[in-house]
Amino acid sequence: MSKSIKTRDIIKNVKSIDKALIAGEHIRNISAKTKEHIEENTQSQYTSPDDYAIKKVNENAEHFINKTGIEAKIQTQKGYRLVKERRKRKKAYIDNEITESSSNKIKTKEPAQTNIKTSGSKTKKDIKASKSNIKNTKNSGKAIKNTSKTTIKTSQELAKQSAIKSKQISKESYHTVKIIGRKSWTVSKKGISTVKRIIDTTRTSLAFLCSVGWIAILIILLIALIGGIFMTGSSSSGSGNQLSQEVIEYTPIIQKYADEYEIPHFVNALQAIMMQESGGKGTDPMQSSECSFNTKFPNTPNAITEPEYSIQVGVQNFADCLKRANCTDPLDIPLLSLAMQGYNFGNGYIEWAVKNFGAYSQGNAKVFADEQAREHGWNSYGDPEYVPHVMRYYQFASLGTSNSKLVNIALSQVGNQGGTPYWSWYGYKERVEWCACFVSWCAYQLGDLNITIPKFSAVKDGIKYYQNKGLWGDKNYIPKTGDLIFFDWQQDGISDHVGVVEKVENNIIYTIEGNSNDQCKQNTYRISSNIIYGFSIS
Repeated sequence: MSKSIKTRDIIKNVKSIDKALIAGEHIRNISAKTKEHIEENTQSQYTSPDDYAIKKVNENAEHFINKTGIEAKIQTQKGYRLVKERRKRKKAYIDNEITESSSNKIKTKEPAQTNIKTSGSKTKKDIKASKSNIKNTKNSGKAIKNTSKTTIKTSQELAKQSAIKSKQISKESYHTVKIIGRKSWTVSKKGISTVKRIIDTTRTSLAFLCSVGWIAILIILLIALIGGIFMTGSSSSGSGNQLSQEVIEYTPIIQKYADEYEIPHFVNALQAIMMQESGGKGTDPMQSSECSFNTKFPNTPNAITEPEYSIQVGVQNFADCLKRANCTDPLDIPLLSLAMQGYNFGNGYIEWAVKNFGAYSQGNAKVFADEQAREHGWNSYGDPEYVPHVMRYYQFASLGTSNSKLVNIALSQVGNQGGTPYWSWYGYKERVEWCACFVSWCAYQLGDLNITIPKFSAVKDGIKYYQNKGLWGDKNYIPKTGDLIFFDWQQDGISDHVGVVEKVENNIIYTIEGNSNDQCKQNTYRISSNIIYGFSIS
């Protein structure tokens, strides 16, 4: 009977199965730790294109490690099932032998011993096989670990290369800005020399007038006055005219189609065009009925009777004009002017102006209008002064002092919803909390990015920048136009929002903020408000 008990010494095989299970669990642990290690190396609040590049590369590494871990788990489960099946077959065989030995007790003793030896030898083989499986799984774990390390190193190297490339682009942009600055200084010097020449000419003229007497002076003044009367209003330039309430109310729709036709930075230009075309009134506020992109209504004046469709067609047309004019920057006034005049004349003007004159000018716009009028037998054609008329409403045309420039740029974005132009410009592929992105975008449009305002998407990074520069004012500081204002909604000592100070009047702070209820808005606060965290000092 004791020997019958010994025949169940096959329990050793159970231990070997437990080891295989432990090995499988070890593989799963290695996979989990590897995944955690990758996540630690890849999860970060990226606040720049460099960080974004690093994140994207490491995401691929994480995907590869996950895939490897899953494959290892599948192979381990296969091994476990194989050992389990062998165990069942072995148990069935031994039970069968015991049943036969019970039917013939006299003959069972010696065969039973033989069976024990056979079973023991086979069990030893199974144990060796299990150990071999354990070694293989351990080696597989090491291979996964080594692969993980190699993948991490590769991803980090690629991320470093991406960051270096991004920095090189930033340096190139900085050098470009410096070149523009030098050119501006050269132009300024030329302007100074021109003024000097004007002064010299004026002195000569005064000497001449003194020699001819006061009667001549009166005659010249009369001529100048008459000429001034006829010239008044012939050319309106400069910005600062307010947008109508109707145009402001249409801004979300303008933004919608500007995003669709990939010109999200030209919303203010479209607002200015709408102001000139209709002031935002009527069923065809963009006056796009005669445009070739209008396929729903007749191509005759004011034929469109759906304002949103008018805006869609107008935005599509202007996007095409920008593309033909090769204009990608809302501050590139020469190319923007070429696109705007093309919106009025038709895009054929753009190719004509580039071919014959190399660029837009109000003079060649007049030439084109006269030629078209003669060809068609009309008294006039379009508006040769369309660009200066539109520029009256374009906030970027003349921005004033540095601080008021920032405010004007921010004001031009009031009404935007969702913040797509700002967080996409920053480098994000999907929406994030975008108040700091908005401030950075405004600074970029101004040309002051990383000069007076850093590029930041996390509010705490902006505060740290100004504190390190010694340009930080606490809540007792009286802000000026163009300063940044930081808020602490929960009053827990952690700032979570930023905007631009428009002005301070009668102890009220007027602000322009991005991501205020997910839109660009103007807000007001008492200067003693507890939710104010502090200010940048400009």
